[in-house]
Amino acid sequence: MFRLIALLLILGSLSARADTCDDLFLLINQERVQAGLKPLTRSPKLDQLASEWAGVMASKNSQEHRPLSKALLNENGWKNLSENIYGPVQNGSARSIFQAWMGSSGHRGNLMRESSTLGGVGIAVTKSGAVCAVFNGAMPSPPATPATSTNAAQDSDVAFPGVGMPDFVPKSMRDPAAALPSNSDGRKLNQLGRTNL
Repeated sequence: MFRLIALLLILGSLSARADTCDDLFLLINQERVQAGLKPLTRSPKLDQLASEWAGVMASKNSQEHRPLSKALLNENGWKNLSENIYGPVQNGSARSIFQAWMGSSGHRGNLMRESSTLGGVGIAVTKSGAVCAVFNGAMPSPPATPATSTNAAQDSDVAFPGVGMPDFVPKSMRDPAAALPSNSDGRKLNQLGRTNL
């Protein structure tokens, strides 16, 4: 019977934390929209990152920022990453966490950063019941642009196949057969009809 009660308390605590995370994320997005910004898209990766760090803070019963690194950004495909931390404190409602962050210019800046398009929140509780919360906001890295290909194999119109001229070289420069017209003394004319001197 004792185990069942303990399990129900744990499940109730997990559900309450999930509700608090949802409420906190909703408050953040409501504030962004009121300020004329786009709402953040909830990111499971950022939720996990925030939850893990809230757990670290709760286990240490301390408040400290995660060491951020380029590796963390690169591994997750983010161009930037911001972090707000809260706690450990006894009052851990979504409203109290949100108000604390909005009352600090640096934390408010992280929540309202225009370049951030993704967000996640996490909450953990210390053994004594104090709440730790983390917000992470991020901007995805732009997709990698493919390397410039060459025309050597693809362009059968090229007079010198295999030369491998890049795609940005105009066909008239790759193919002598596509010569520009010339004037009476043999100087080439460009597409505007002007003489090339």
